[in-house]
Amino acid sequence: MRYAQDRHMPDGKWVQTTLAESVVGVHHRKADAIAFARAARKAEAKGLQYGVELEHRPDNPHDSNAIAVIGVSEQKGWLSRRIGRWHIGYLDRDVASEIISDLVSNGIAVAAELYSIYEGKDGFLDFKVIVLAPPGHSTKARLRGKL
Repeated sequence: MRYAQDRHMPDGKWVQTTLAESVVGVHHRKADAIAFARAARKAEAKGLQYGVELEHRPDNPHDSNAIAVIGVSEQKGWLSRRIGRWHIGYLDRDVASEIISDLVSNGIAVAAELYSIYEGKDGFLDFKVIVLAPPGHSTKARLRGKL
């Protein structure tokens, strides 16, 4: 089943700087991934906000370019609203390296858009995200700068 396809964008003006990329390492964070997927589906049904955020993790012992993907969902209780946050995985190593070298190391902010969540009958979860950057830093602009 595929859901969470209404593409919640972060506030502000952004352009797409990657294709829809699968979040890696989800199987290592299964409990958080399941919790976020359920929260996103509830938020979608209730018209609440949800999406993903990116966090550069330069102290990651396996990869100083690691970019964590954090699922974020508004949750409404009887008397309150709160924001839930779950670390669901990372951007692919090659994508993260490119984002760090092209954008983050140059002081350019990045954000992400949740493209979709796919949940298989066997418990398989696939989160697709698109990395965003300010106008002028689209995929085409970044490629032009490398030529």
